[in-house]
Amino acid sequence: MSTNVDPPGISQRESIQALHAFQDELLPETIANALQTSFFREHWAGCDLSDIDHGNLSKLPTVGKEHIRAAGEGAQVRAGVICDDVFTTGTTGNPLITARSNREQKFIRDFFRRQLRERPVTRLLRGLEFKNPYHGHLIGIPALIHYHSVSVYDAASFEYARSTLLCRHNDANVEERCSILLGLERCLRAFTLDTIGKFPNGFTGSELRVVVSYSQYLTSAWRRRLQETWGAPVVDRFGVSEVFGGASHCLHCGWYHFEPYVIPEVIGAHSGEIMSSGAGLLALTALYPFQQAQPLVRYLTGDLVETTTELSCRPGTTTIKPLGRARYGVPEPGSDRWLITPASVLEAVDEIPEIQRTPRFAGVSQIRDPYAIGHPKYRTRWSKEGACLRVKVEFVIASGISDARRTEIRSEILTRVVKANATFERALRERTASIEVDTCDDIEEGDLIAQAHSGGVWSDA
Repeated sequence: MSTNVDPPGISQRESIQALHAFQDELLPETIANALQTSFFREHWAGCDLSDIDHGNLSKLPTVGKEHIRAAGEGAQVRAGVICDDVFTTGTTGNPLITARSNREQKFIRDFFRRQLRERPVTRLLRGLEFKNPYHGHLIGIPALIHYHSVSVYDAASFEYARSTLLCRHNDANVEERCSILLGLERCLRAFTLDTIGKFPNGFTGSELRVVVSYSQYLTSAWRRRLQETWGAPVVDRFGVSEVFGGASHCLHCGWYHFEPYVIPEVIGAHSGEIMSSGAGLLALTALYPFQQAQPLVRYLTGDLVETTTELSCRPGTTTIKPLGRARYGVPEPGSDRWLITPASVLEAVDEIPEIQRTPRFAGVSQIRDPYAIGHPKYRTRWSKEGACLRVKVEFVIASGISDARRTEIRSEILTRVVKANATFERALRERTASIEVDTCDDIEEGDLIAQAHSGGVWSDA
């Protein structure tokens, strides 16, 4: 038996210890950088800022979007740098606009170039990328991948993309075939639906090894559809535009692991306490020097997530599963528990074809049905009446649908929502909650559970 093989678990524990040591080394500079702003000096007045590490960040108060928006440049470090504007993807209210400096962007590029030099390869991977048209300014990160970049808005880009996946290419020191397909979830939806329409018996012949989706909540049905169409596993990316660093879905354990240069915490919505399991509000700390011009420490993203520190393949770290924007969920009053998660309602309605949808990529010639790619029109509202919490789920249905089918749809949504939320099912049995599922004529502002929101976790601003 080789003496060079670590006993099971030793290497993993050392890796997690190294992660925490790395974060603890960067936290003092992160705090010092934030203290250059008038906002954080006031926000932390009276706080003990000594000996802050990854385990006791909760000594500091959280920060919300409304704080950052109201403070403006008072929450930014702009002296001696040139800043680019970064927009959230907000469609409700005003987007939050944050800043990235030329100094931190240079650091990021240099940092990742150093990492690549330490892992030299003889041939680059080849990928197909649908370009991201949003956020105002994007950071380019060096990688060992050569991408063919296309846009949904480029004429005939779907045909070009398919031929690119099928062809052998001749570039110096790059693999001949594409092994990666990358894009916004809605771009991948559009490309996939077009491909299914033209290849109903399956699209074969590519050598894809992974599909990478980001920017929207990925439903279980669409994860299966992407995998079946492209013959490759799907890795979903989670992140917010105002924070450098996010999390990736793990094909081994199913949880989302964060990159080391961001510290995640999950916080009870009622208690404000750190949670090691269950559903709670996500707070992120962006570490210096990866994030400089816009310090964000214990920043409430507005997202509801399920968390564990023990059940993933990296026990001892905070891992998550996204559940959508918290403002569209139904909390259990007086506790940290959630009766209904935003994701469970979207999962229930997204595959029902009779529900009306908002158009996406309208006017693009290669998009044959922009409504098929858009968001379903629905909303979830709740109110407290005495000892009972009343929930109402409304959706807009296409004209000409029979009464019998309408009844079937209502029953289907009700069954799916209740089945997906055990706490709510118990509340229904105990008669401390009720639910009504019904149609409505139209919805101006429905539940966009993956869109960045302009206000705080509960704000309508």
